[in-house]
Amino acid sequence: MTLAPADTRLWNWLGHPTRRGPAPKGVDAISQKVRGWHARRKAGSTLREIAVSAVEESDSLRHVADADLRARMDEARRRAVVTSRDETVIAHAFALMREVVRREAGVSLHPEQLMGALAMSRGACCEMATGEGKTLTAILPTALLAWRGHGVHVITVNDYLAARDAELTRAIYARLGASVGVVTDATKEADRRDAYARDITYVSDKQVVFDYLRDRLRTPASPRLVSHLMEQIDPDGSNGAPWSSRVVQRGLFACVVDEADSVLIDEAVTPAIIATDSGDARASRAEVYYAGASLARSLIEGDHYVVDTRLRRVRLTSSGREALGGLATGLPPFWRGPRRREELVTQALTALKLFSKDDEYVVVDGKVQIVDPSTGRILEGRQWQLGLHQAVEAKEGLEISEPRRASARVAYQRFFQMYRFRSGMSGTLWEVRNELWSAYDLPVVRIPTHRPIARDERPDRFFRSETEKFIAVADAVESHRTAGRPVLIGTRSVAASERMSTLLTERSIPCSVLNANREAEEAAIIARAGESGTVTVATNMAGRGTDIRIDAKARDAGGLVVLATERHDERRVDRQLFGRSGRQGDPGIAQAFVSLDDSLIRRHGFPPLTRLASLPSLPGRHFVAGLLWRQAQWAAGLRAATVRSEVARADARLEQSLRGQSR
Repeated sequence: MTLAPADTRLWNWLGHPTRRGPAPKGVDAISQKVRGWHARRKAGSTLREIAVSAVEESDSLRHVADADLRARMDEARRRAVVTSRDETVIAHAFALMREVVRREAGVSLHPEQLMGALAMSRGACCEMATGEGKTLTAILPTALLAWRGHGVHVITVNDYLAARDAELTRAIYARLGASVGVVTDATKEADRRDAYARDITYVSDKQVVFDYLRDRLRTPASPRLVSHLMEQIDPDGSNGAPWSSRVVQRGLFACVVDEADSVLIDEAVTPAIIATDSGDARASRAEVYYAGASLARSLIEGDHYVVDTRLRRVRLTSSGREALGGLATGLPPFWRGPRRREELVTQALTALKLFSKDDEYVVVDGKVQIVDPSTGRILEGRQWQLGLHQAVEAKEGLEISEPRRASARVAYQRFFQMYRFRSGMSGTLWEVRNELWSAYDLPVVRIPTHRPIARDERPDRFFRSETEKFIAVADAVESHRTAGRPVLIGTRSVAASERMSTLLTERSIPCSVLNANREAEEAAIIARAGESGTVTVATNMAGRGTDIRIDAKARDAGGLVVLATERHDERRVDRQLFGRSGRQGDPGIAQAFVSLDDSLIRRHGFPPLTRLASLPSLPGRHFVAGLLWRQAQWAAGLRAATVRSEVARADARLEQSLRGQSR
């Protein structure tokens, strides 16, 4: 079979990643970092000069008639497709696009936004501060890619943002000659296929990854390549249905990732898995998990088992294994095998000691729902593997769900490596610049703010206990609210947000709470969060994709106040929260309140430093405490990066194994 020119282009990029496997190690890793530094420098060079020139050209187009502007746009589109890497051509196209955005949305993109657009057109990730207009910035490189005719995916962190951004940009793209589709959880299969067939598709990371996996189940090799080839061989399909109707995606050509650190880094901890019911008898399995939970509660910590909070694991001691054998004597024959009962009870102990309700998970309508630690949102349809999910259900006394067997899986790194072209944006990328380069060949470019940041970031306040810390936060809220400032209180967990809410209510301070239990109220809560005197308590979910706009009275009072009740495992998440305040040159205040009881210190703090920081009379105690928190964040970030690397390596090993079996 001879491929036509269009088919050859498909063969070149459909299903074939530009990089395979996890990040390198040793000397190769050092070489990779050097290349990453060079790539960042190259991607960020001359951005200001080109952007200013494009703005000047765009301003000269204000009095050009719509018909003339459309003709110029058509010519720029033709030239951009032919010479896609000529930055003179790209700058001219961006100047025309900027004028289209001004006419359609009433907003003139500032030079810093064009700098971000240029960086993304070079295949880089740009770090732009909160409120700098990333949604409109992304229009320019996305349209440029869409003109090539292969389809562009604009990836967001949730369905709400995908639908919102698609609606916001649809008319602008129409004037640029590009069609827009959107995929959410409610989108039916036929509508998904139509949305992916558009020039630009707005879709959340979970939707696009799981649509790929479902296509893989229908066509085990590269889905679109298989369907394309089979169209040539058997146009009508063996069962009368065209092959193109069996998959929804038309390939992975280009993606522009919003909140790139959340999608490409945080989500990479867990592979995407499509699972089916295992077929085990539910009743008998339920009895096993309930019995395991009961046995776990009968054992004594420190004597029968040891909990390692740093490595997140539980280990039975020799006396524990002996005690477990004695406890199992009156149980059914299933429990006679020592290895089986020890594995089940260890899993039950893990659920009991390391997984806390309203922290790692919430219970909604009698079901355990996993909470995303990086965003505070519920991960719909997700289950922990190897019986852990059922162990948590047994611990809570809930109905035991059916264990599930993986039918298809892919690591996030592996999936996004399949795109021929990648770029992205976020307010917090610099801390993971080396990882983005090593995993995705994505250099990171920092874009300056349009206006100077006026936020007052105050030194952390340290406390010995969590109780002292929360009282101090409540005192600060009372003071700021009296002054007329809106206050956003950031918490790490649902439990902490509810505790803070209760403490404020006891002081007769009205507040709104935004967490995984109240996700449906997010838009309304965020809309009011910038009003003078308003108090909002939120988990990390308030930090992604939305701006808190302050009113005039709040601006005169000093702007939005952000109070963090705990430092996060990675500093960039703290920066994301603090970035809610002081957007676009607005005034604002940000401060963290931390204690030695914080989970970051319990899990990752260096014990000698922790003991020193706990001494109230120690000279320089605040310096030691600051050092402790920096050390703990470094250790937590290193462990998270290691986990992500291991997930990618395991996925690569699995794929190699499957290839070997297929030969």
